[in-house]
Amino acid sequence: MVSTFLNHCGAKLVTKGDLESIPAPQATSTWFPIPHLDVVEAVERTLGAADFTIRSCQFSVSHANRRFFGIFDLQSLVADGVSLSVGLRNSNDKTFPIGFCIGNRTFVCDNLAFSSEIVISKRHTRFGEDRFREGIAEAINKLSDYRKIEAARIERLQQQELTNEQAESTILRAWDNGIVGTRMLRPLIDQWRQPAFPDFLPRNARFQSLMKQWLKQEQFVWML
Repeated sequence: MVSTFLNHCGAKLVTKGDLESIPAPQATSTWFPIPHLDVVEAVERTLGAADFTIRSCQFSVSHANRRFFGIFDLQSLVADGVSLSVGLRNSNDKTFPIGFCIGNRTFVCDNLAFSSEIVISKRHTRFGEDRFREGIAEAINKLSDYRKIEAARIERLQQQELTNEQAESTILRAWDNGIVGTRMLRPLIDQWRQPAFPDFLPRNARFQSLMKQWLKQEQFVWML
């Protein structure tokens, strides 16, 4: 499981070519909107300069094309079956700042959910685009150290076997602490006992990390 990209609030999928025909609104004295395409290309250039290769991408827009969301999955492996992904977002209706996030558990949704291990957010100010580019570059420069630390963490989780009792105890504690809602408790237990996804099959502690992302996605589905 690399990235999660959800369109639940009316967003539609678009191509990079489509973004070329979506201009930014006129700037004001205090607000300087940026074309969605400029955000995408700034990230592409910075990733390329740091020798990161984009494997696939998805883009969407909503609210009369004023809000943009995107995901880049990279070829860079963190561990076996785990690679890095980048999340993007931009709004030209003053809803949220320019956003960039990167890690191996990236979640982007048009309901404004936006999360990963490293998150950059910059306002649409006079120098906002410059600050955004600087933030991206700084975040990407940290990726080598992040990848080493994360690879070691995942390896530890993969080597730590879980018994049924340990898994069920973890699930119950998650419910008791309000991390898992009551209506998600049954699906969570079922996924441990009879996994629906290949990533969930190993009976090790990494199941817990993968399940957190799965639960995040399923909770938004239940809200529809």
